[in-house]
Amino acid sequence: MHGAVAVDFGATSGRYAAGWLEDGQIRFEVIEQIPHSAEDKGGKLFWNITDILGLAKRAAEYAGSHFESPTVGIDTWGVDHGFLDKGGKLLQPPICYRDQSNLAAFELLKPHRARLYELTGIQHQPFNTICQLVARRMEDAAFPTSVGSWMILPDLLAYLLTGQRNHELTQASTTQLLGLDNRWSEEAFAIAGWPVPDLQPQMPGQLGGEIQPGVRIAHVGSHDTASAVCGFGELGADQMFLNVGTWSLVGSVIEKPLATPEAEAAQFTNERTVDGKVRFLKNIPGFYVINRIHEELGLKNTVPQWLAVATPVDERIDLVHPDFYNPQSMVETCSGMVGRTPKTDSEWAGLALASLTYTIAKQPAQLQSLIGQKFTSLRVGGGGSQSEAFCQSLADESGLTVYAGPAEATVLGNLAMQFLASGQIGSAAEMRQIVARSASTKVYQPRSG
Repeated sequence: MHGAVAVDFGATSGRYAAGWLEDGQIRFEVIEQIPHSAEDKGGKLFWNITDILGLAKRAAEYAGSHFESPTVGIDTWGVDHGFLDKGGKLLQPPICYRDQSNLAAFELLKPHRARLYELTGIQHQPFNTICQLVARRMEDAAFPTSVGSWMILPDLLAYLLTGQRNHELTQASTTQLLGLDNRWSEEAFAIAGWPVPDLQPQMPGQLGGEIQPGVRIAHVGSHDTASAVCGFGELGADQMFLNVGTWSLVGSVIEKPLATPEAEAAQFTNERTVDGKVRFLKNIPGFYVINRIHEELGLKNTVPQWLAVATPVDERIDLVHPDFYNPQSMVETCSGMVGRTPKTDSEWAGLALASLTYTIAKQPAQLQSLIGQKFTSLRVGGGGSQSEAFCQSLADESGLTVYAGPAEATVLGNLAMQFLASGQIGSAAEMRQIVARSASTKVYQPRSG
């Protein structure tokens, strides 16, 4: 059987899924899933590259033993990267975007923010790749010239598996170093104090090198939200998208970047789609806040079970506030924001749920004012789309019809791009049709009152 294997890493877990084409649809099965998290080593947060790379290797082995002429596509969260020495050896594990060193770099770049937005159209966030590169330069002034090269995590994994370097476009667009013309911005790199990479970003949908005999890398939309948006199929002009997991990424697809002062002030970002269009979106905390509260409260039921018994509360917290970046205690931070401590677990669930949906529900009006498009519905994918309590609350809070699903939009989009790259799907138009047939949704209408 012809098939492909999608490797998908979020900020808290990684998995791989085997997929194939059957009756005009993409079918897939998740084969393995592992938890992973950043590890504190000497006061710095590193990702466990051994575990991450190990899962990718097992995915390639599975592909080679189960499919004929298979491909493997890798997607992850954005911005994080690894460094190679001049001989091509990995210098250290990738540093996590939540490392506190990024905050000092973020402040150092403050005088350049307006210009960086003009150049890149990317939302100002302390975890952007440009901040991380500046942090490394602050630690070692010679590092930018002594290092051989750097690659964002999916491209780094592909290099470690095949020996071929690449910068994929959708990931490059998360760095705040990509120009509006889809090429590295020389001025942005000059502001960062780093040399411009010798390789320009490439569009996804291409085959890369061999991992093992007969198993090739396929360069997919390697930013997980780019794969998720691909996994939604065709989005209507009046339809927003939301991919909700650890982070919530909410926005719409537009033809060209919009890097105006108004867009900058509203904190919208211009990341790329798999076909080179723009995911005009806002990156806000998602279930990260909810999961942290759940963990700190020591609850034994699952997060969906906890949210299902949420008690309505009057308070709402805007989760875009910088205090939610990586607080020592999410419970104390939330209590401080509302001026009281919820008395019961169900009241905590009510506050967490209402705050997340409130923060997301503010975005349609902002987006409409920026691009002049009225929205009637919201397409929701990712793990959060499986929470009925969240989806109904979101419909009620936003006044929009919510179409929830597929929960595995990222895997679906990853596989679709692999089949396009390998020629099993003949065109982008055919791919969108196949994705639409492969995805199921559940509809939530807003309730009055």
